[in-house]
Amino acid sequence: MKGDLESGQPTAGLWRRSAAGGRNVALLLTATVLCALWLIVDQGLPSQLQMFTSAPATLSIDHFADRDNTRPWPCDYAVQKSVRERGAMMLHSWSDEELIKRAARAEDILEGLNNSTEASRVLLKIQSVLRCKPNGSQNPKIAFMFLISTGLPLAPVWEKFFQGNEDLYNIYIHGKPDWLRRVGFDVGMGVFWGRVVPSASTQRLAPNIVEAERRLLANALLDDPNNEWFALLSESCIPIQNFHYIYGKMNETSNSRIDSGYFPHSGLAMTRWKARGDTAMLPEVPFSAFRFGSQWFIIRRRHAVAVIRDRKYWPKFRLPCRRLEACVPDEHYIQTLIDNVDEGSCHGSPTFISWNGTTGGHPHSFGVDETTPHLIEAMKTQQEGRYFFARKFKPEALNTLLNMTDLLFR
Repeated sequence: MKGDLESGQPTAGLWRRSAAGGRNVALLLTATVLCALWLIVDQGLPSQLQMFTSAPATLSIDHFADRDNTRPWPCDYAVQKSVRERGAMMLHSWSDEELIKRAARAEDILEGLNNSTEASRVLLKIQSVLRCKPNGSQNPKIAFMFLISTGLPLAPVWEKFFQGNEDLYNIYIHGKPDWLRRVGFDVGMGVFWGRVVPSASTQRLAPNIVEAERRLLANALLDDPNNEWFALLSESCIPIQNFHYIYGKMNETSNSRIDSGYFPHSGLAMTRWKARGDTAMLPEVPFSAFRFGSQWFIIRRRHAVAVIRDRKYWPKFRLPCRRLEACVPDEHYIQTLIDNVDEGSCHGSPTFISWNGTTGGHPHSFGVDETTPHLIEAMKTQQEGRYFFARKFKPEALNTLLNMTDLLFR
């Protein structure tokens, strides 16, 4: 018996060691899975989704040919089914450089199709492929581009504004990455659901504000060839005209609505021009070419294309500042570019802003007590209805604004 016991001890010991090893492996695998889930959910959900929707490495006319029997685009995967059904835009993991390159190349293709008998068919294919959705309206559209930091507190007002005009607009949102992780894929966002473009952090007075604008423009250009107007808005903006009024007014002109002033005797303009160095802007941007204006705009497609194709002005405006407080690239870069490449085409900002009682360089914010029918009527009628939008409205003014939508969208 002693021999049997002794002979069984190694076997029992081996079993205990094997069981312990199995538990360790199981714990390791569990920890790995939990870590991976945390990285996906908390750190990189958009990036992971982007991996499913990455487009081909090159963009050419061949990608838009009829391919009824093939599935070359990853948006055909089942994981994209719900995204397609809602018409949400295709995410991607491209760098800004690659995004700009693809958008410019797609525009080259579209321009090459002018006067072509196959233009209509290929345009439909481009729209279907880039949007990962069935072919839709061929009406010219307004791309509403929201450059936000804290969210969309006034979204219900915009919901009412967009209602019934689904074939005439697209929405694009650039938000801070932490906001995107928390809210960007929430189906409760209504018409804003799934409309967040791959975003990066931005800081006031820094070139990355303009990088965000260029990112929005490139995504909107690439997303839908029917986007004809590109409106830049903030989370504190509201529409003060109805959709068809704005759409009709945009159709009346071939020009853009953007501030672009020249102030040759302004000390502030000279200070900003020299903010990167006394001669840093030369020779590409002499002071006589330097423009000044509000950040918020509606620009035509040809001007949006000029922005993403620009290699002359942007390298100058993204230079580091010697005087940070004097660098406000979002009030100068696109204004300078468009007025110089298409002189006389900038017809003033479409967004009403009040500088009465401004603090810290920020315009006045309207609270609940100030948000009255008299204020809205004054904004709507200023300069014969020139303004389409107004800012800044505080989040707590939402209910008051909702009670005045008949006046807003009359």
